[in-house]
Amino acid sequence: MRLMTPEDFLPWVGKTVKVNTLPEAVELRLDRVETTPRLPGGLDFRQPFSLFFEAPMNVVLLDLAYEFDCGRGGPHSIFISQRPPLRDRRVYQAVFN
Repeated sequence: MRLMTPEDFLPWVGKTVKVNTLPEAVELRLDRVETTPRLPGGLDFRQPFSLFFEAPMNVVLLDLAYEFDCGRGGPHSIFISQRPPLRDRRVYQAVFN
């Protein structure tokens, strides 16, 4: 299995992706992809990065792994965590390290 990279998600930025939840799927928008510095001495397997998703306030997700359907090459199982919400929307983060 190939590890995902930040470049794999760049085409998603600004787009809505479907998240398979029960009783029905919800949609999140990928707001941005942020990279972090690599570990010294080649101790990491890939460039560490985070994905930041936004959703309306009525989309409440637990800190869990969900299937994200980007329309190609998926679905991808991605673990997301809640971040402090903004005034008018929720924010979720996925960390890849």
